[in-house]
Amino acid sequence: MNRKYIQLVSTVAMSLVLALAPWSALAQKSLEIPSGTSIRVRMIDNLSSEQTQMGDTFRGTLDEPIEVNGRTLYPKGADVIGRVTDVHPTGRLTEPGELDLVLNTVSSGTVAASIHVEPLIIKGESHSKSNVTKIGGGAALGAVIGAIAGGGKGAAIGTLAGGAAGTGAAAATGKKPAIVESEAVLTFVTSSASAPAAPPPASAPNEASTAPPPPAASDSPATIASDSATAPDDSAHLFTLRDRRSIRSCVTEHASDFAAGTTQRPELPSGSERQIHRGGSLPSEVQSQAQSLPLVCEEQLPKLPGDLERVVYAGRVLLIDSKGQVLDMFYLDQNQ
Repeated sequence: MNRKYIQLVSTVAMSLVLALAPWSALAQKSLEIPSGTSIRVRMIDNLSSEQTQMGDTFRGTLDEPIEVNGRTLYPKGADVIGRVTDVHPTGRLTEPGELDLVLNTVSSGTVAASIHVEPLIIKGESHSKSNVTKIGGGAALGAVIGAIAGGGKGAAIGTLAGGAAGTGAAAATGKKPAIVESEAVLTFVTSSASAPAAPPPASAPNEASTAPPPPAASDSPATIASDSATAPDDSAHLFTLRDRRSIRSCVTEHASDFAAGTTQRPELPSGSERQIHRGGSLPSEVQSQAQSLPLVCEEQLPKLPGDLERVVYAGRVLLIDSKGQVLDMFYLDQNQ
């Protein structure tokens, strides 16, 4: 009797699975981002051909929603993770710097997708005023983005970001680095249909959703899943767009709590700039001068584990570990 009952239940269950399979496939298909879709990404991180390394990841948010057949798959502000596939530092005289970028994932809430895009090439250009572009009222940014008709890759012109002093210095040395600053808007084009994927682990929220961990070093969904599983837990504590805005507001409000010059962004001694970047290690003298973020500011942010700390140094907010390694950073004087 029990055996017949079990067989009946198994038969019914199998029938339901077979009956629902087409609907499941159809639902999955409806979540795909078609090939040829333009994806506009507003950058969170800064990239430079002089400091960024091949394989580095970068973060951004959708500047426009991704819509398919009138349906919004991912809203404006959804989290985007990309990867630097190639870097060429600027040459001594005329050779400009170059950054090759792709996107890996887009996610919002419990929905995520691994995406495949045509590589976007950011190149350094001459330092004439005609090549300097203002984006969102921020500093001069190299973010004039387009796609080459009939070509296999996207193309972009990047100019040195910053004020006239920085531009003049670069021109004087012949340097033409490829630079993309926070808040620059880049346009990518999908090269194939997206593959629905499991959403990234939850972390500190930004304005649209949770911030995903750094993506895998390959565009394949299998590699993305494998590398995400082995990614350091510290990635969950990187600065979100919301974190940055909260910190800027709090630091401005409590500027008197900081030592003179701590929140300003002076020119650093030669060689120091290269050490103070994501993935770098702070020199001991810098660690001694860096000031912890005030408690009143920390209370507005996600709690950190004991081996991580947020500090302020020379106009930069840094997330460092107990060994002084810089896990993430941003500048206080950049408007977002």
